Amino acid sequence: MTRAPRVFRKILSSNTTEQPRGAHPATDALRLAMTVVTIAIVGVLLTPTPASAQPSDPTTFNLFIPGTWETDETADPSTPTGALTPIAERIRRDHGDSAHIYFLPYLARAFDNGESYGVSKATALDNAARVLREFTAEHPSAKVTITGYSQGADAAGDLASAIGNRLGPITPDRVLAVALLADPRAGTRGETVVGPRADGIGIAGPRPAGMGSLAGRVSSICARDDLYCSIDKQENPLLGQLGTVLGKTPDQAALAVARAATAASTLASIDLRGIGDGLATLPRQTAAGDLAAAHSTARELNTDLRPLVTLAAAVDFTEISATLALIPDDTGFTQAMSLVAAGLSHIDIERAADLVGRIQELTWVAAAEVGRRAGATTVPVTTDTRAEVARLGRELALVAHDVVSVRARTGSGMPIASPDLRSSAADVTGIVAKYAITDPAALITDAVSAGHFYAGDSHVRYGSLVVDDEGNDAVDWLAQWLSTAIARG
Repeated sequence: MTRAPRVFRKILSSNTTEQPRGAHPATDALRLAMTVVTIAIVGVLLTPTPASAQPSDPTTFNLFIPGTWETDETADPSTPTGALTPIAERIRRDHGDSAHIYFLPYLARAFDNGESYGVSKATALDNAARVLREFTAEHPSAKVTITGYSQGADAAGDLASAIGNRLGPITPDRVLAVALLADPRAGTRGETVVGPRADGIGIAGPRPAGMGSLAGRVSSICARDDLYCSIDKQENPLLGQLGTVLGKTPDQAALAVARAATAASTLASIDLRGIGDGLATLPRQTAAGDLAAAHSTARELNTDLRPLVTLAAAVDFTEISATLALIPDDTGFTQAMSLVAAGLSHIDIERAADLVGRIQELTWVAAAEVGRRAGATTVPVTTDTRAEVARLGRELALVAHDVVSVRARTGSGMPIASPDLRSSAADVTGIVAKYAITDPAALITDAVSAGHFYAGDSHVRYGSLVVDDEGNDAVDWLAQWLSTAIARG
């Protein structure tokens, strides 16, 4: 029992002393009442006044990197979002304000708004490195956890690998744990696989440097049939190559093939050989001063280039070339079209079209001369000279210089049988005629069925994937593991 304060003991003692004989009951009652009041006053005086509540300094910074389409650059970092929400809520419930929760805002997109997956991931890495540096500088004693899902796991794993190999924004001793869910680079050395072991590796391939000194502090969970993080590249060679060469996850690979199919169909409908001939001929005509011929060539080129300019504004010909080179096709169409796309990737098509249009306009000089000789009453008026047309022709020649000597940027080691754009275009025309190809897009999409990319909905069902003998699902397991790591400090 807690010992009473000295003054309190004295008061209690005085009230337990035997009373003198003859004491009056009223006096005794008055004395007792005064004693009770005195005790109450002393109790109040001796009770410590609680200090004003002060916000505690966070002991951990818990970085969450959501997956594709789960967040954007304007998101509130204090508000959990996406598949990782239950993990953040468990940490907040177990550790309160001492655990700072931060959901990384970044443009988590892939091709739906002009941003590539690679650019989106790079943005996530840059933003994550910045916030880690800033928070740990402001809170020198705080420890860190890093959690990522899907594209976010791709970025989180790269960040952890950099930190573990002492190339990151913070030192390895600051990191308590790293949790990766559906990591496209699963299979990285130094991570601990939790739950059923996947048959393959992540579609983007393991990180070559491994996890370094963070080995043992990184847990990775992947469903066996989730092709983002578990792919046998011998059984799925196309998807494996798209992942390795182009850095595509399954849905992005499907989009890449769809774009390649649309682009190939458009290119097959364009007189590419005529465009190549025109781009080579027009500079020579302007240099020779044959403005009438240049005007005619420029007019034809303008018509032929319009659909190509529109396509060039919508696609990346380097990616189209690389994707087509990986698609199996017995006719040879996709390989030949890959070379065409590679050739186009070397040309500033918009600039070439602009120059062709200006040459067409300026060659009205020749039209005016012809008109005068024919006795025309009015002729086009221009102050431009033949020298100006010749200058534009030389500039056009520079823009189209690589048309006659290009190599496909496939990254696949594919032999280049016809490096000349005009020759490649002729090959495509010959193949289309030989095999009576009327729907090039269907030829490509039929060669690559949806089954190459998807295997159910396992990528979005980690909340029901049981990973241990106690029946915990993947999300619950990671939440418990991270919370325990934080408690241990």
